[in-house]
Order: sequence, then C-alpha cells, then structure tokens
Amino acid sequence: MKKNTPCLLLMLAFMLAATSFTQAQSVSADSIKALKLHKEILKQTTELNKQKLNLADYQNKLVKLQSDLEKANKDAAKSAAESKDYSQKMAKNPGDEKLARKAKKAAKSASSSNNKAEKLTSGVASTQRNINKTSDKISDLEKKIAGLRSKG
Repeated sequence: MKKNTPCLLLMLAFMLAATSFTQAQSVSADSIKALKLHKEILKQTTELNKQKLNLADYQNKLVKLQSDLEKANKDAAKSAAESKDYSQKMAKNPGDEKLARKAKKAAKSASSSNNKAEKLTSGVASTQRNINKTSDKISDLEKKIAGLRSKG
C-alpha cells in the first residue's frame, strides 16, 4: 500500500486540479455580462459624483463672485459720484490745483472700479456657463445610469 500511496496522491491531486479548472471555466456569459454592466455603472457613477463636486465648486465660486461684484459696483458708483462732485467744484474753481488732483484721483478710482466690475461681470457669466454645462452633464449621466440599471 505504501508503494501505491504516492500514485494515489498524484491521481487525487490531478483530479482536484481538473475539477477546479472546470469550475473556473464554468463562469457563464450572463454573469460576465452582468459584471461588465456593473463595472460601467460604477464608472458612470464615479463620473457623476465628480461632476456634482465640480458643480458645487462652481456654485460656491459664483456666490463669491456675485458678492465681489456687488461690492465693486458700489465702489464704482461711489467713485463716480466723487468724480462728478469734484468736476462740479472744478467748474467753479478752475485754477485750484489741489482740487484738480483730487478730481483726477477720483476719476482714476472710478475707472479702476469700473474695470474691476467689468472683469467680475465676465467672471460671473463664465461661471454661470460652467454651471449650466455641468448641470447638463449631470442630467445626461443620471439618464445614462438609469438606462444601465434598467438593463441589469
């Protein structure tokens, strides 16, 4: 019996290996299809989450830009009013150099404030476009994910 033991062990090992190999190959095409579908759903869900984070960032940026724009508009209005005030005073006192410097400074401040407000307005518009694009992407991804889930 001792002489047959290694042979029997070898045959048993071979049978176990053959059984394992057969079981490993018995994964059905349906389960592979289901796994691929699940993988695609995960991929699309990851992209959806990424786009939702981008949307939140854009929305936070928009709030800040709108606040900055409001402040810039107030500064521009104040500077324009000062400039107008100094211009009227200059009309009454044309030779006053001190008044002329103040008027020039106020006009420069008004111009600077207007430029800042213009840039911020452009930034608000750009951020709003980004929000709209990202919202559209999110909507498309949600539809795509719903379609994939209905297949599964």
